[in-house]
Parts: sequence; structure tokens; C-alpha cells
Amino acid sequence: MNFLNPILLWAAAAVAVPIIIHLLHRRKFQRVVWAAMRFLKTSVEQNQRRMRLEDIILLALRCLLLALLALALARPVLPSATSERLGAAVTGVLILDNSYSMSQTDGVSSRFDKARAIAEQVVDSLPPSSFLAVFLGSDIASPAIPEPTHDMHLARKAIREARISGHATDWLPVLKQAVETCKKSRGLRREIFLVTDTQALGWRQMPEINRLLAGAKQDGIRTRILFIEQPEDNNLGVSRFRLASGLTPINQPLRFEIQVNNFGKTEVRQVKVNLSLDDGPPVDETLIDVLPARASRSVSLFARLRSDGYHSATARIPADRLPADDQRSLALRGIGDVRVLLVDGDPGAEPRESQVFFLKHALQPVPPAEAARYFIKAATAQASEFLNVSFDDYDAIILAGVSEIPASRIAALEQFVRRGGGLMIFPGPATLPTAYNEQLLRKNNLLPAAFGQLRGDASREDTYFLLQDKDYAHPLVEIWNDPASGTLGTARFFKYFELIPAPWPLPDASTNAGLSARQAEVGEPRVVLRFTDGSPAVMERTWGQGRVLLFCSTANSAWNDLPVRPAFVPLVHRALGALVQRQDESLNLRVGERFVFHPGNEYLGRDVIITPPGIDRDSRRELRRVDFVHGLPTIRYEETDYNGIYEVAIASEVGRTLKFAAQPDAAESDLNEISGADRTALQEVAQVLSARPGMNLKEMLAKDRQGTELWLPVLLAVVALALLETFLAQHFSRSK
Repeated sequence: MNFLNPILLWAAAAVAVPIIIHLLHRRKFQRVVWAAMRFLKTSVEQNQRRMRLEDIILLALRCLLLALLALALARPVLPSATSERLGAAVTGVLILDNSYSMSQTDGVSSRFDKARAIAEQVVDSLPPSSFLAVFLGSDIASPAIPEPTHDMHLARKAIREARISGHATDWLPVLKQAVETCKKSRGLRREIFLVTDTQALGWRQMPEINRLLAGAKQDGIRTRILFIEQPEDNNLGVSRFRLASGLTPINQPLRFEIQVNNFGKTEVRQVKVNLSLDDGPPVDETLIDVLPARASRSVSLFARLRSDGYHSATARIPADRLPADDQRSLALRGIGDVRVLLVDGDPGAEPRESQVFFLKHALQPVPPAEAARYFIKAATAQASEFLNVSFDDYDAIILAGVSEIPASRIAALEQFVRRGGGLMIFPGPATLPTAYNEQLLRKNNLLPAAFGQLRGDASREDTYFLLQDKDYAHPLVEIWNDPASGTLGTARFFKYFELIPAPWPLPDASTNAGLSARQAEVGEPRVVLRFTDGSPAVMERTWGQGRVLLFCSTANSAWNDLPVRPAFVPLVHRALGALVQRQDESLNLRVGERFVFHPGNEYLGRDVIITPPGIDRDSRRELRRVDFVHGLPTIRYEETDYNGIYEVAIASEVGRTLKFAAQPDAAESDLNEISGADRTALQEVAQVLSARPGMNLKEMLAKDRQGTELWLPVLLAVVALALLETFLAQHFSRSK
């Protein structure tokens, strides 16, 4: 048996008090000479024996009462079998939740402040000679101290220096890593401590978590979950922020789409939303009149980039108690002129019959007098002139109805795409599908799909095929999920080539002598747009630093009426943006994704300085080098754990700063609490504690480690003995 307050066992010395009193107050008999004494002698002897027995009983009860009272004050503990077998030292893993929901504040302190205080109490509660690893947990486990250490000062330092990240929460992978760390430990008593808020999101894989912790329990690993109880019923957040315009020309209005979610339980009115560029003042703003509970609203705001190069844009709403989701940023590159070459495979008898007629007007949707000043510079060439074209003079090439590509230009076209050029292909009546399939797909995997059979009849307008009108998944067309953007579903296709997706993954190059492109250069074929029957209408793939877009039908109205639909102009602009800004796709990531960027060859071997977001950003700058990866100069950066704008500066080159942004998972903004059922399920495999102000965690954990406290039943025994002593004392004192 152990004692939590062993010093109070000295109180058992009070047992001597009733003994001393008994000895001092023993009954004394006075001799009296009395003639009738011999008649009472026998009665006196009998009464004396009875009274001595009664005194001894009362003395024993009083001594036992005092001894038990001292025992209760010393707080006896019945050790568990595990406690006796394993000893006192603990080998533990402490997980501190640093997901962005922990930034929620009550006006005085944040959940994270409270969690750090509780985490330090966990460290203080560990018995001497214990070891502890410290993880920062969210949807990943970020080891602050990867292996258990005996240095508790280091553990406290790691806790105090911990920062809130931009990650969401998923406890399954984090707990898996903690369990594995404990299993590798040589310690006999192993414990996992998770300090987190009560948000439900992290427990969405509850069945798997229960199985994991149940298995850990069988292996002798004890899990303790300490919930920071700080409920919040209201929260607004910027859940989505994207550039709706396909291109980012300077001095042109760019449309940004901002989605605001009400994650709370009450309606909110008059929500101000504003847009700013490069940390400047707002350049546009609007009001959302009414935002119902558990609903979202999207608004469009506009801005102009005044210079080329890299910029940041930030959407904001008024600050609330969860500041981490009150703004969202993205990075973009302002471009000057976009040079496009239109290759016309069939000029036709009149301009409207040209394969590029609608394309040219879609690319330059301005009056002829303004076309020369428009940022898209479209040049036209006949298919016969393709042999003499310098591809390096253009950012994108659009082939419209070209029968086939001369074999002598295949290598140059391949090199053009590899270096970052964009290629868009529309078939036409003169297109030779076998030539495209052989030259651009089988030999080098440039195309995302093969041309299959022709479907439909262009001469019959009563029979046609329609494009999907909802559930757009590809970024190029997802803006049409919003009905306010119009629709693609009304365009009629009378004739088109079937698109047969290219094989993926690629066959091994060692078994295919015709495979000229390295696997690392060739991207997975992706469907951009489908027909209502699910068959592909537009497909794309990345290739090197460029991209190839393949349409199934003509760019003019010979086989379809898409070119005369309102959606054609934004579709062409977004398609062109996907081609010429292929490199810029890496500028906007999810928090935790790796940043990869390919600068020019002149930067190979140069140092770059990466500055993350945050108020202490200058103290967290990191140095990277431009390495040669898969034949390309490459900047790589993995520590994108914070939401906001990152800056990449080329060392010794003033004025050239690249920007990229990491955006958080909006699901973390939902502060709904873990359900009672899930909490009950957790209690079956772990100790679940509510961390509240003023709690003595050290005492609670010490009690749990020692075993079962017996002070309450001992105290009840003291009360029972006191009542018994009182009753017997009164009973014995009555006249006999």
C-alpha cells in the first residue's frame, strides 16, 4: 500500500492520547470497613471485571478511530497490479494540438495558450527518471522532440516555443505515429498524452482510432486525452478564394471569387468582405446582407495588377474569435503580353468558315481599333507556313483543323512544350487521326488521348450531343458550377472524335523503344469536360513545364455551335490561361503541400531565401539552393505548414521576389464539438479528462498511476466507529 500524504501518518501517534487518559483516570477503590462487606464482595468483583472490559472496548474503539483518521489523512492508495509490476518511471509521447482551430480565443487567452499550460502540467506530473517525446499534432505529426528524452527542460522549451499551424485536424495518423514511438521504447510504463480541443473534425475516423487505441492498450500503452473545454457556437470564415479570370494581365480588371461560410448556429447580417493586393489597403469591398446559419455565400470582387511579376491578393472579413480563417491569400503573376499563334488548317471560302475565325475573336473580344493594344497578341498562320514558324516567339500554339504536323517539326514542338509552351489542338474535317495518334501519342506521349471514331453527322441538326451542365471537377471549368457564370450545357455537338484516354501509368521505357519522353516529364491524362453520357469532350496533360489541351470537335461552327455560345469566350481564355500559366499553378498550395518551382537555367546553383508568413517571419527565414532535378533547375520547399504568403528571394539579386501561398483546409473552421457517443467510445480505450482552469493535473495523474485511493472508505469507517463509540459510551455509563 502507498500513501499520497505519507507525512500525515505521524498523526497516528495520537492513539497514545486515549491510552494516557485511560491510565490517568482509572477507577480507584477506597477501602471502607463495613460489617456487611463480605456479602457484597462477590458482587463488586463481578462488576469490576465488567467495567474493566467496557473500558478496554471503548479504549480500543477510540484508538482505532484515531488511527483510521490518521490513515485517511495520509490518503492510502491500493496499487494496481500494473503499478507494482512496472515501477514509477514513465516513457511517454505528448501530442500538443497545433491545428488552426486552436487559435480560437475567449477574449483573454486562446485554446492554444491553455493547451500549452496543460502540456507543461503533464511534464510536471511525470515521475522522476521518466522520458518524454513531444509532437505537434494536426493532420500530421510534427516531431518537436522525435524520440523520448530524459531532459524535461527541453520538453518544456519545445512546448513554450510551439506555434499554431495552418493544418486541419485528423488524429488517426498522429496517434499511429505516437503508438509506434511508444512501441519502440524500452520503457515498461508507456503513456500517450493528447492535449486538444473538443472539435469533432479530428475524430472523424473514430472506428479506426478506437481499434488503434484498443490494440495499444493491450500492448500496455496507456492513452490519456485531455480536452480543452472552450465551446464556441459562432464562427465566420473565408472558406474559398480563387481567381475567376483565366489570365492575369496587368492593367486589366481581374475577377476574384470569395466564398464566406457561416459555421455558427445563428444568422449573421451585414458581413463586410474586402480585397487587397500586396498587403495594401482594400481595393474593392462588398456586403453580404444575410448569411444564414450553416450556409455559405459567394461574392465577386475586382482588382487590377499595376506591374508584371509576382503579387499577392488577400480576401478578408471582420475579425472574430477564430482569427485564423478571417482571411485567405493567393499568389499570382501579372503578365504583360500573351503571344498566341493560331494555325489555320482550312481558311475556307469566306472568313467565317476559317478554322480560327471564332478563336481569334474570342482571344481578342474588343473592337478592331483596340485589338492592337489588347494584351493577347494573336497571330495567324496557314498550315503550309508551319514549317517556317519560330515557336520561341510564342507563349501558346493553337492548331485548328490541321491535318497533320510535319515530321520535321515534331521535335521542335516537343521542345517548345517541354520548356513551358502551351499547345491546344482542335480537330477538323481534314484531320488525320492516325497521324496524330502515331506521331504525338505513341512515340512521345504528348497527347492526353488518342483520336477514336467519329460520332454524329454534322448535316443533321436534329441529332446532337450535349456537354455536362453540372458537377464540373477540373479547375479549368469549375467556375460553371456557379449558375451565375452561365452554362456549357446548352452547346450542341453534331459531330466529334471520340477521345480515348492515353494509357496511365506509362509502360516501362525499357520495354518500349518508341517512348521518347522521360516518365518524369509526362503528366497523367485528365478529363476537363465530358458529354452527358460521360465520354470525354476535352482532355489535358502536363508535359515537361508545358501543357497540352485536346478538344474533340472543331473550333468553328462546322461540327458544333459552342463558338457562338456566350461561354466560348471565357472557356477559351481559361484554356489559354491553363497553357501559359502552367508554371504558376504551383504558386497556390494546400497547407502542407510541397512547393516546387522551375526557374530559368541561369539560376542553377544559386541560393534562395524563403520567408514564411507570420509576425516573426524574419526570424524563420530558410536558405535553399536551386538544384538540378529531372533535367530542370528546381526550387523545393516542404515546410508549408502556415497559411499565408511565402516569399522567395534570389540571393544577391535585388528586386526579384517570387511569391507563393498556402491555403488552409476550410473544414477546420467548423468548431462543432465531438459527440457524446464518440466521447463514450473513447472512454473505453483511453482516459478522457476535461482540462479546466485550476485543475490539479499532477495530482490526478499521480492518483491514476498509483492505483485506487482508499481515503473515502476509511473516512466512512471513522464515522461509523465514532457513532459506535458514542452509543457504547452512553450504554456503558447507565446505572447497573
